[in-house]
Amino acid sequence: MSDELSPFIRDGRLISMPARQARRRAVLTHIVEACFDRDIVYDEPAVDELLRHWCDGGDVDHVTVRRYLVETELLTRADGRYCRNALALPYPNAAERYVESMGLR
Repeated sequence: MSDELSPFIRDGRLISMPARQARRRAVLTHIVEACFDRDIVYDEPAVDELLRHWCDGGDVDHVTVRRYLVETELLTRADGRYCRNALALPYPNAAERYVESMGLR
């Protein structure tokens, strides 16, 4: 772990989230690389459990970290599943999106 992350991560725990975007991205990248395998698709409870470990005892909750990971596109989310490799997630085709938008799914 680099020295720039040490004010935010100690002993494998996220102490606080940096305000600066570049540092925040570095912290999130460190977390995603430490927690998530590139070839595995995770359901939301599994993601929450992995992130709870990082957030235990810190100032940031796991839901906020999960949201940041998706917003920064370090994790991709589709249909309640998450992964680092966006191509691993099955995106609904046009017909599936139409059925879902009609509330039929």
